[in-house]
Amino acid sequence: MCAANVLLVEEHDDVRLALRDWFRAVLSPLSLTEARNMAEALRCAAQGKLDFALINVELPGENGIEAARELRRLHHHLPLVLMSVHDSEILRLAAIEAGADAFVAKRDLTFSLLPIVQRLLARN
Repeated sequence: MCAANVLLVEEHDDVRLALRDWFRAVLSPLSLTEARNMAEALRCAAQGKLDFALINVELPGENGIEAARELRRLHHHLPLVLMSVHDSEILRLAAIEAGADAFVAKRDLTFSLLPIVQRLLARN
């Protein structure tokens, strides 16, 4: 099995560390690239093939909605999931309209993220 190339975009170090540990526990082998903002995310995405991206909506500067829109424009088939501490139908619709394949409230990550990741990686 080839390593999954995952981009994790989260500005908070403690959340990013927890997600890093989670990805390493559930996806093996794994190549994980981390970014703290949209500019870093776009630089990382330009450096190689990605299989999946998890992006926080609340990023410093341009938000995750804009990051998803730009990543979708540059990488048409990249599976994108947006996450947020806020959960509303408006935010979910904005994420999907920006090109995200899914939206997950951070409070639901522990039980919702794995099936989404598995589904999106399986389609590639």
